[in-house]
Order: sequence, then C-alpha cells, then structure tokens
Amino acid sequence: MLALGGGAFSTWLRFWLLVMMRFFPTIKKRGAARAARWLAPLLALGGLAAFRLPLDDNPVRVLAERVATFYATVKPEKVYLHLDRPVYGTGETIWFNAYLVDALRHRPDSLSKILYVELLSPQRQLVARRTLRVAPGGLTNGDIELDDTLRAGTYLLRAYTNWMRNQGPNFFYQRQLQVWPAAPKDVAGGGAAPAVTTRPAAAQKTVTGKVDVQFFPEGGNLVVGLPAVVGFKAQAATGRGATISGQLLDTQNKPVGAAFKSQHLGMGRFSFTPAAGQRYHARVTLADGTTADYPLPAVQPSGYSLHVVDSGDAFDVEARYQGTTPPGPALLLTEVRGYIIGLAPRPLSSDGKPVSWHVLKSKYPSGIAHFTLFNAQSQPQAERLAFVQNGPAALRITLTADKAAYGIHERVLMKAQVTDASGQPVTTRFSVAVAEQGAATLDPTADNIASNLLLTSDLAGYVEAPGYYFNNPTSETARALDDLLLTQGWRRFVWKDLLAGPTPAPQYENEQALALRGVVTGMGHNPIPNSQLTFIESKPVRQVLTGTTDAQGRFSFVGFDGKDTAVVTLQGRRTSGGTNVTVRPDLGAPTTGIPLPGLPNIATPTPAVADYLKRSRQQRVTELQNMPDDGLRNVRLADVAVTGQRERSVIPANDTRRLIPGVVANTVINFADMPAAQSGIPIFSLLQGRVAGLTISGSPPNQSVQIRNSGTPLFILDGQRVEADVINTINSTDVEAVEVFKGNEAAIFGGSGGAIAIYTKRANKNYKAPTGPGTNTNSGLLVVKLPGYYDAREFYRPRYGAPVLNAPESDPRRLTIYWNPSLQTDSKGEAEFTFYTADGSGNYQATAEGLTLTGEPGRGTGTIYVAPKR
Repeated sequence: MLALGGGAFSTWLRFWLLVMMRFFPTIKKRGAARAARWLAPLLALGGLAAFRLPLDDNPVRVLAERVATFYATVKPEKVYLHLDRPVYGTGETIWFNAYLVDALRHRPDSLSKILYVELLSPQRQLVARRTLRVAPGGLTNGDIELDDTLRAGTYLLRAYTNWMRNQGPNFFYQRQLQVWPAAPKDVAGGGAAPAVTTRPAAAQKTVTGKVDVQFFPEGGNLVVGLPAVVGFKAQAATGRGATISGQLLDTQNKPVGAAFKSQHLGMGRFSFTPAAGQRYHARVTLADGTTADYPLPAVQPSGYSLHVVDSGDAFDVEARYQGTTPPGPALLLTEVRGYIIGLAPRPLSSDGKPVSWHVLKSKYPSGIAHFTLFNAQSQPQAERLAFVQNGPAALRITLTADKAAYGIHERVLMKAQVTDASGQPVTTRFSVAVAEQGAATLDPTADNIASNLLLTSDLAGYVEAPGYYFNNPTSETARALDDLLLTQGWRRFVWKDLLAGPTPAPQYENEQALALRGVVTGMGHNPIPNSQLTFIESKPVRQVLTGTTDAQGRFSFVGFDGKDTAVVTLQGRRTSGGTNVTVRPDLGAPTTGIPLPGLPNIATPTPAVADYLKRSRQQRVTELQNMPDDGLRNVRLADVAVTGQRERSVIPANDTRRLIPGVVANTVINFADMPAAQSGIPIFSLLQGRVAGLTISGSPPNQSVQIRNSGTPLFILDGQRVEADVINTINSTDVEAVEVFKGNEAAIFGGSGGAIAIYTKRANKNYKAPTGPGTNTNSGLLVVKLPGYYDAREFYRPRYGAPVLNAPESDPRRLTIYWNPSLQTDSKGEAEFTFYTADGSGNYQATAEGLTLTGEPGRGTGTIYVAPKR
C-alpha cells in the first residue's frame, strides 16, 4: 500500500507521467492510461513516511525533481566520430563522420550547431583543428591530413561542442590513435621501405615506472562484519592494463581468502569479510615476477554495503547495515540516462542482515545503471554501477557485395540492409568505409558507435579496448564489463552535489554561429567588468564595432559568416580609459594532461603492423610520384642569389614576425630604446617628424599616412597585412620596432605606396613581460585569427571502363579505397553504393555505422576479395 492519500497519489502519478513524457516522448503515443498502468507498480513505496523530508514531499519525488532539474539545465550532449580506419600512418588522411546527439535519448541533437574536432600530439599539443558546421540531424564530416614529417606515436583525437565544455573534458569524445612511421623518407628509391627505427629517436620514449594497482570496495566502503566484494585495476605506466596475481593479507601478514588474479586488462575482483582492528593490504605479483604490496582502503566500524548481481534479465540487489544504532528503512534508487525508478524501501537492522530487491532490466533503456542506497534522512550511503543490455543491438546493418571476388580496377556494387531488432526495415542515414582488412582490423576492440554512446561517453578517464565488451557479447565479456564498472564507475552527476543546491549556471554558450569570445582581465588575472572593447575586423570584410564586457569580464562578438578566416584586432580599456588590461580570447578547450603512451613494439612491429606499413609506404610512394601537386612539400627556386648584408634592424632577418623572411628595410625606428615610446602615445604620432618623406595627418585615432612620391603604404603587423585602423589602436609601449619601406624597397610586397611593418614585443617568442610594482604589462591589444568553417575534401573515387574516358592508369590506394559519410536508406531500409577496386589485392572490409532518429546505434561489416593482377 502507498503511504499517500488518494489525492497525493494522483498528484504523484501525474508528476511521474510528466517526467517520463519529458524524457521519453514515446509514452505520449502509448497513451496516459497505459502509462499509468505501467507506472503504478513502480510507485509501491510503502514506508515513505519514515523518511525525513520537507512537508508533503516523498523522497523519490524530491530526488527525481533534482535529476530532472539537472538535465533540464545541463542538457548534456554527446558526439561520436566514425573513422575510416582504426590506425594510421604518417602521410595518410583521417576521414571521419560525426554524430552529435543529446545525452539522454541519443537522438540527433539540435542544441549546438558548431563542432570542434582536434588532433593532439603525444605531448597533448594541438596538431590540427577543424571547426565544423553541424547539419540538421546532428551530422557533419571532415578530414585531417597527417603530414609526412609528423612524428610517429599515440595521438589523441577529440571532438566537442562549446556547450560540452560545461561538464569538462571527461565527457568530450576522445580516442587514442596509433600513428605509425609509414611515410617513406626517399620517394626516389622506388618505394623501398626504410626500417621503422629510422624515425627520430625522440619520437618515442619508453615509459617506465611502478605498476599502479587500485582497489574499489563495491558500494564504496569496507565495513566491519559485512561481506565485501572488492574490484581491482592494475595499470602500467603507459596507462594500459597490466596482468597481475596476488593474495590479500591482514595486519599480521596472514592470508585472507583465496588468491586472486586479473581477468581482463588488469581488472578483476575478490571477496572477503573485513574484521575489526585489521588493516588489509595485497601482495601483488607482477608480470616480470617481482612483487609489491598495495594497501586497501581502511575498514569502517559501521556503515552500509551494497551488492549487485547480474542474473540475466534482472539485477538482484542486496543491502546491509552494521552499526550500534537502528538505521531505519533504506531506499534504493535506480537511474539510467536520467530515467529514474525508485524501489520500495526495506527496513534495515543494525546486525548486518541483508534486504534485497529484484530489478528487471526491461524497465530501462540500454546503458549504465546507477544504483544508489539512501538512508532514512535521504542521504546517499552506497553506490554501484552496472550495465543494462536489453537483448541484441536494436539496429542491424548488413552489407552484401554483388560478388565475392573482384579484379583490379573492377566495379563493386554493395547493398546495405538496415533493420531493427524485430527485422523491420529502418529509414536512416549512415556512413561507410571500405579499407584493406589488415588495416581495418589492426585495432579490433577500438571504440565503436555502440560502445561509445552506451558506455565510454558516460565514464571519465581512458577506457582501454571498449569494443571488446560489445563486438561478441558472452558471459566472459559481461563479467569483464562488470569489472570495469566496479573499478572505473563515474557518472555525470554526484548526489552530494546534486542535493546541495541548484545546478550552477552554465559558463559556456551553446553555439549557433561562429563567435569570438573571451575575457578581459587585470594584472592579477581578475576579470574586469564593463571594460570597453574595440573590435576591428580587417579580413575578410572591414568593420569596426565596440562592446562592453559583462559582470564577469566576458565578451562575445557574433556574426561571422564562416566562409574565410577572420582577422580581428581587439583593444580593451578600463572604464577610466587605461590600457593596462589583458584581452584573453577563448581559443578552445585546454590541452593539458600527461603524455600519451608510446606505440607498442615500435622497433619490432607485429607481422600485421609490418604488412600495413609496407602497404602504406607503397601507397605514399605512388602518390608522390603520380600526383606531384598533392605531394608537394618543398619548392626549389632556381637562379635566386642570396647575398649577405649588414643587420640594419633590431628585428632579425629570419624573425618569424616578418611577412617575407630576409627582407629588411633601410629605415628602422627602434621603439625599445626610445624614451618617448614609453609614454603610450599612438604609433603614428610617434613616427611623425622622425622619418623623412613620411606624412602623418589627422588626430588620433583617425590618423592617415602617406609616403612622399609613393602614396598610401601597406601596413604589416607581425607578418600579417592589416588596415591602418588596426595600427591606430596600438599603443607605442607594446611596439619593439617599426620599419618603413620606401619606393623600390616595397615592390616585393606587391604595392606601389611603400610599406610600414610594425613588430610588437608580445609577438617576439623571446619576449619576457616586465614585472614589479607599477609596470604596464599589457596594452590591451590583441590580434586574433578566427578560422571559418572547414570544408571537407572529397574522397578520391576513380572510375574505370566504358563509357568513362581518360581513366587513370594506376590507383595508388592500398588502404582505404572507399569512404562515404552520408548514405540514406529508403522505405525498405535499403541502400546501395558503388566503388572501384584499386591496384592493391587482398581482402577488404566494409564497415558501416549509423544512428536512427530514435537514438539506436548500429554497426555492420562485410568483406570482399580483390585478386592480384596477372
């Protein structure tokens, strides 16, 4: 019986209907009556009156409202990237298709319209960045070319929206990519593959150190007298799982329970009952035969335990309490992606006797289940994560070729059939890649669309080989997945924070268009509210705007068309007019973190890797020989003489701030040694009367410049051509030197009016800002280049045979031979695509991934064989 009156029950039921309809609109289609019948058994919460909560509230309602408020405020997003292959070599191209969805139902997201895809080096430095416009349906695609000179190693590919930054980088899409030294060093050698060890030694450093072993009591704590399950996770210094075995010991070094050993990627579990007065540790034997001792968490004299067992179609949950005072009833709350069900409270005793619940999986969507035990004061006492997998994948993609074997340069017709779990056709969009099977299977347990959306996107930290848990589900993989959640369980919210008060307002906006955002700070990095900003765009259009920072010192300029890179100069001032401020643009999420692990066995690659490297080198050699424009890296200039000359400027001839290295003007003004330049007056005013033939007219900040017998000069700021409006905003204290090119000197810049080059101190890589009381460390000036939307390149698709004329004689593609980020099934759930085989023979694998409009992920593969040319 419910501990609620009829009116309260009606109100409570309506509340649950609203919550369910808010997050699961399919309930609307079922009808309210049917939903009420379905929900009624879940509300059998006898004993709620024992919980201490505000008047007329019950605990489940309060907790559900907090969760609903959290998701309504945070509106979390997820993004997944389908790649053409799991590993790459230097000189190759990463092709990707992005799926942006809401984190609750995994439906195509309409919140953010801009996606950032970044590639970070092994030291987590930014290598490449793509700014992508998200199309309707949450889809976008792009590519990243890996330069021949790129060092081999483990790189990090990540994707995120500005809105996702509110929850931190733990919930970005992140994938570690192995980039092997595949590009040949000498293309004139006919494709001879140099040894792997010819790459720079600094490219890979062996990471050594003690294996890290951590222990995680199920539910959270070890409690005296309560049976405990302890998960453990062993990681090598590289971050990968380490094989271990061990024995639990007590304070007297006596064995406790049976010996244990890791089962999968350094993870496993053992059971024992903690005793009073004991401090436990584990003696662990590592793979090299050495041993080490690792402590377990301290044993608590009293508290709760929570034990979850996967019984197939349900979870059997057991709770206990050990203590000196009666604990009162305990409430079990379950949550899967914001979908909450509260189960009937159970009366706990203080002698450790168990109470239990039987939780059916069919009541939840697939994903990570969050079990939380609350005491009578509605305080969380124990937590446990488990995985809900309701049957096989709901979306099935079958790929079938029209033949099993093909010849070189032969047309392939492949059909795709997409159905749901019951075999009914599904209309959806998906992406597909066809790659050499050896390359396509080098990392068979890499992240895929199902493992990402259902598992890794809701866990913090690196998950090794996530595809293992989904590719071929067995009792063994289910046990390994449970070990993972026992040891690496982490979720989007923590009850303590959720119950403490309202969710903080988001710091980052959900972007609908390109914008230049940032903050203006003072000397101590404190934000300056109401700072005056001057915005001067010199490319691709000319415009001047003004703005004011908000109460947090933040600013935002919106309205870029995204067709080209925008060059913007920002000048910040205090309300008093002072320029001792710093303008800090928001250039994306930070790239901090420990270095990524090195490549495994780089000096002695496995046969599969060695074969892949051979194919990759052959492909690159052919590309560079047959497509010189595409492979152009260096240009040799003939009949050009470079003569030495006296260093006329304080700016070195090869300084990176020069538009054309080596070109130095005859007229140089050294601002660094000019006392008047430290007064902060405008640059043009300082130049007036100091350079023969230079005429300055007007008053700051609307001054114009002419060079006698030449006209209006070009203006170059730290190697970037700008307008005079930009120079008018620069304070002389921020300038190191100015060079004036007159007459024939300026011809190299393509103008007839001369040129004036300004070199700022802060653009000098060796510049160190002054410190100490009264020093002016910033003029509040900043030049920013804001990239436009990236236009994805078209994947090369040659055609052979009649009636095609001038078909290429050779096709160097030996790895990925087909890539299509956007295929659409018809009303029968069918689609077909064609492509041609290339010069390479062997087995090729087609891989398709997609997502339905209702958020169901799917993946399918198919294979073909290409016979060698006779």
